[in-house]
Amino acid sequence: MLESTKPGPSEELPHPRLRFINRYSGEIVDSIWNVLHDDNLWRHADFVAHEENTLKGAGDRSAWQPIFRDWFPLDSGQVWCAHTGCALDSVHIPDAEGDATLEDFLGAAEGFFARFNGKKIGVQLSGGFDSSLIIGLLRHFKIPHGLVGMESNRYEFRTERMIQQKLAEQNSDVVLIDESTCHPCSRLRAVPAHQVPDLLSLDYAQDYDMAQACKRLGIEVLLSGGGGDNLLGQEVPADPSASTWRPQTFTDSFPVELAYRPEGIEFLSFFSDLGIVDACFRLRRGQDNDYSKLWARNFFRDFVPLELAKYTYCADFWGRSIDGLLSALEPIRELHAEARELSGNDYFDSAHLERLFAEDLYRPRKELYQRIEARISSAVWVVSLAEWTRSRGSLGASTVEG
Repeated sequence: MLESTKPGPSEELPHPRLRFINRYSGEIVDSIWNVLHDDNLWRHADFVAHEENTLKGAGDRSAWQPIFRDWFPLDSGQVWCAHTGCALDSVHIPDAEGDATLEDFLGAAEGFFARFNGKKIGVQLSGGFDSSLIIGLLRHFKIPHGLVGMESNRYEFRTERMIQQKLAEQNSDVVLIDESTCHPCSRLRAVPAHQVPDLLSLDYAQDYDMAQACKRLGIEVLLSGGGGDNLLGQEVPADPSASTWRPQTFTDSFPVELAYRPEGIEFLSFFSDLGIVDACFRLRRGQDNDYSKLWARNFFRDFVPLELAKYTYCADFWGRSIDGLLSALEPIRELHAEARELSGNDYFDSAHLERLFAEDLYRPRKELYQRIEARISSAVWVVSLAEWTRSRGSLGASTVEG
């Protein structure tokens, strides 16, 4: 097993970025673009493994299987295990000596924000509890900030819309983007070439539009509420050694590398900071699952709108996924067929896709949508790489008769 440095309690997690390890030599490299270009790797990728990895989820990628023979992606915070041949997502063991107070949490939050002194901070304005708490903390510390979010007229997002409007009225630097212009599966051919198939390529249009909005507002650091459900809603053991939190998974590297970093914007989760993680553990030590975040709504009531402190609600995100897929069926079919022609891989035979499309797509079964989305992201990867290779003048050798 290759040695790795595990961040200590007071250290920052490494910024999200993808590297690669050679499964046989142990060599770690920053990219495999040369291999992708010279060896036409899309002809040899194991797309079934990518689909199965998608079903396992990204909360713990330790059981993900390789999709390339030689190279395995290593995301920030992951450690290679030569015994299993997988990249392990290490659990963070909180520094949890004693219970915490609100002042302890505020100290951790202030220390986190201090990392960005001199930079303009922005927050993803979702209208949910976690991002609203971040906004409330910035106001508490009188730190200027901008807000960027997606607004939807869908009935199931009526509560978020009300909170968005309330918070936006209190801030002069706000951009709210019509979500219907960048649903999942929008503008798939605009996705830049990327080194491994990634489910988040289906949401690239949304991340790209948010990055552009950040540029218009001069935002240099954009904070998300990713991981808030874990820290504020999951069961917390009394013993820190029994913790299951993996804060490196709270910020995905795909939008960082493909949408935000190219525009000079740092994108990360507030809740991925190890000081915040440790403070939340000490505050909630021994609590059961609290998916409605009743404890957090009461504890942080002075930092969020009254509606979020006193009431709970249930948002349904399936509608946007369904709309996005149904509005892109034909472009998806075209991408899938093109991926078959380019790769020569029978994974992309049309019958496999049509078998999934023949299911009731209005009935949101998680496994069905995960398989569809994995297949789409594989096709997007192949086609984006083909366009990248074509731009370098060497596509001919990569095209295979179907």
